[in-house]
Amino acid sequence: MLLSGKTALITGATRGIGRAIAQQFAEMGAGVTLADVLVEEGKETAERIRGQGGEAQFVSMDVTDEEAVRRTFAGLERLDILVNNAGITTFASVEQLSLDAWNRTLAVNATSVFLCSKYALPLLKRSAAPAIVNMSSVNSFRMNPSVPAYAASKGAVVALTQQMAMEYATYGIRVNCISPGVTRKREPREEEMADGREAILRDCFPLGRTGRVEDVAKAAVYLASDWASFVTGVDLVVDGGTTLQNVSALVRPELRARWKPGAYRLESGEGGCP
Repeated sequence: MLLSGKTALITGATRGIGRAIAQQFAEMGAGVTLADVLVEEGKETAERIRGQGGEAQFVSMDVTDEEAVRRTFAGLERLDILVNNAGITTFASVEQLSLDAWNRTLAVNATSVFLCSKYALPLLKRSAAPAIVNMSSVNSFRMNPSVPAYAASKGAVVALTQQMAMEYATYGIRVNCISPGVTRKREPREEEMADGREAILRDCFPLGRTGRVEDVAKAAVYLASDWASFVTGVDLVVDGGTTLQNVSALVRPELRARWKPGAYRLESGEGGCP
């Protein structure tokens, strides 16, 4: 029960990674507040956590609305952990991307981290073991096509994390972030396995599988807990080793196969490692 007796607020907590974090925190003993704009799903998630013996409540909050954020944190008696998880993705090249879409993506993914942290900090200063966990992405340092706003926003999250870690260390407030890679809410269905694309995707991961939301949730538990009491300003990459690889290992099947145990032998005269 690594988070026993602690209180946490998680933004974007009704789906995917945020939901998994809320559930994992509750299982680890924390009282959780789920903050989201998806009211029905939020209430359902909180009810499910309570049904499993956890302590949970839901609050409707738009993370881009400063007054809504201020009001939410003003209504909390105490807070030990803030998880800034809310995020969206916009797919468009720089030429195709509208200014409204750019601003919306930056507002949800990056400005919300600033706003929620701003109004959480007075509460966290009163905590015996305060922590902030922000959600970035491997797209902050490894690029994919057509996600310029997303990549920029996640890079901003890493920088803001490090800035706050420095500024608030004197208050004992630890600030870290997580950069997940490809992360799935569920295992692929049988029909999704049949066409071979799933096998190719899994070959891109040195650990042999894509990420699960539970992988990220457990990383969040660690960073929020006393086990990480001497860890601050860290960007914890949770991607199964994908970003460690040379690009050729990702695009050439014969090289991907060499990462599999026992599949690679350096023969005499072969030339060298890929």
